[in-house]
Amino acid sequence: MSGVTLVGKVALVTGAGSATGLGNAIARALATAGAEVVLGDIDIDGVTRNAAAIGAAGRAIFMDVTDESSVQAAVHEVGPVDILVNNAGVTQRMPIWELSTDDFDRLLSINLRGGFVCLRAVVAGMMARRWGRVIWISSVAGKQGGGIIGTAHYAASKAGVIGLCQAAARELGPYGITSNAIAPGFILTGIATKALDPKQEAELDRTISTTAPVRRSGVPEDVASAALFLASEEASYVTGEVMDVNGGIYFD
Repeated sequence: MSGVTLVGKVALVTGAGSATGLGNAIARALATAGAEVVLGDIDIDGVTRNAAAIGAAGRAIFMDVTDESSVQAAVHEVGPVDILVNNAGVTQRMPIWELSTDDFDRLLSINLRGGFVCLRAVVAGMMARRWGRVIWISSVAGKQGGGIIGTAHYAASKAGVIGLCQAAARELGPYGITSNAIAPGFILTGIATKALDPKQEAELDRTISTTAPVRRSGVPEDVASAALFLASEEASYVTGEVMDVNGGIYFD
């Protein structure tokens, strides 16, 4: 997105360990706009590789979003965070009648509770500086009860992300902090590959490429461009928004 400048801003992107994931693409986009970007993940080798590819603007840090002390330690090491991208997430395909409470709790602890823990760790500094951007990665699954790569607990977690995002927008707006979500459709990432076998992925890619209004599946850079806008000064009057990035496969 040309013209956007984030010079002087520090961004923390969680779940940024995959080479083909949304977190890495978002981190690259923010760095290109001039931000200092910290890539956090439990996969320290992955974020180290991705940060090195970004160059001087990239930095890797170990973060386990399910462990509040880990998040607090990471944020203490990073220092003031201006832009938080709550991207860390997992998926699982399993019908309700086979879901255990442990499955349900584990997925929500990462996808939903993890975002809250990260917000709690950075929000006081944003409030004191009266400027902040919080970007949540939800999913079309959170709007339509699951679907492509996740089932009930995944859908519940991503719907919860939307609710938490919008509640944060109401409460934090008076402090100059915006809170917005992105709801991607089918994006060709590592998480999609893990949820589908190669045949299923190819069939789905083919179906979307012939039925979606834009006639293609999404790529991580599509989501990264949306995140870059939401992080920018140009988006200062946008908050509580859920931005659909799905090529038109779902409207609301």
